[in-house]
Amino acid sequence: MKVRTLTLPAALSFVLVGAIGCNRESEAAKMADQAAQQEQSRVAELQQELADAKAGKAVGSDDTDTNKTLQANHIKSLEKQLSDAKKREVAAKKEATQLAAAKDVKAVSVTVPTDTAFSVKLAEGLATDKQQAGDGWSGTLSAPVVVNGTTVWAAGTPVKGVVSQSVPAGRLSSGKGVLAIKVTDIGDSGVDSDTHAVTGDPRGARNAKFIGGGAALGALVGILSDKNNKNDHALGGAAIGAAAGTAVAAGTADTIIKIDAAQPLAFHLAAPETVVVKKK
Repeated sequence: MKVRTLTLPAALSFVLVGAIGCNRESEAAKMADQAAQQEQSRVAELQQELADAKAGKAVGSDDTDTNKTLQANHIKSLEKQLSDAKKREVAAKKEATQLAAAKDVKAVSVTVPTDTAFSVKLAEGLATDKQQAGDGWSGTLSAPVVVNGTTVWAAGTPVKGVVSQSVPAGRLSSGKGVLAIKVTDIGDSGVDSDTHAVTGDPRGARNAKFIGGGAALGALVGILSDKNNKNDHALGGAAIGAAAGTAVAAGTADTIIKIDAAQPLAFHLAAPETVVVKKK
């Protein structure tokens, strides 16, 4: 997803807009209103991305089968993300209205920069024989996210996400498959994360990676179109690396690709996120 214009540049990764008692027009309410506008911007971007996906814009591969399968999954994932983003937008506007009427509310506005790392403990394991693209999943932060001494999200904060791809091994023309997920919510905040993907083949070979930002679909098409197992040949400038902390297993059948809940999963923010942190 593109960096929203309402967030601060990544170089200005941390800004205190003040721990201010709201005896005049609520500064906390202003921050909450900015957060609501951020969600509104996210909705607009998702709507455009969904429209582009439904229009069948090419993702850069001659493998029609893989293109078609992954594009259809991508559309299901975007539809889920858009639905959730609209709900967050309504909730954010409601909070801004409530804070405008409140007194003595103190808050700081913190911009969490792109590439901020965080780890998630899944509530349950995921697998290609159980979850489909567009399904939601849940978990919790296994460690706090701290920016310049301020805890933005505490350990144990609820996390939600979406299954962006679910294709059993052997289903594609290359013989490969994939299970990919991303984070969409941390606490009450909408976020855009990189994609945590596990690719595999019917022989049980598994390869876990994370793929950054909007390059995820094209990168996965490139990986899964590769019948010679060169793997990263089509990634171009995509941010991709080993997905540390991932536990994967072939399951009872070699075609099933799993992401185990035993160990926390590593993620990174794909765009800066401005978060209102209330102070006691």
